[in-house]
Amino acid sequence: MQVKTIALASLFSVVLAGNAFAAQPASGEGPLFLNEAQAVSTLSREAVRQEAIANPPLVNGYDSVSDAKSVRSTATRAEVRESTRDAIAHGFRVKSGEMA
Repeated sequence: MQVKTIALASLFSVVLAGNAFAAQPASGEGPLFLNEAQAVSTLSREAVRQEAIANPPLVNGYDSVSDAKSVRSTATRAEVRESTRDAIAHGFRVKSGEMA
C-alpha cells in the first residue's frame, strides 16, 4: 500500500509541476514593448553636427584629444622592456592571451 501511495504522490507532483511551468511564457514570448512612444527629432542634420563639434565626446576619459596627448610616457621602449623583465623576475605575471 505504501508503494502505491509513493508512486501516486510522485505522479501528482509531476502533473502539478507541469502545470506550474505551463503558466510561464516560452522563450521569446516576453513583452515586446511595442507601445513605446516614438518621437521624431525636430533638429536638422546641420544643427546636430554643430552641437557635436561644440561638445565633442570624451577620448579615453579625457575632455579632449589635447589632454590625452599630454599624458604620453617619456620612457623609451628599451626601458619599458627592461622594467617588464624585472617585474617578471620578481613574480609579476603579465596578463595576456585568452585568460587575461
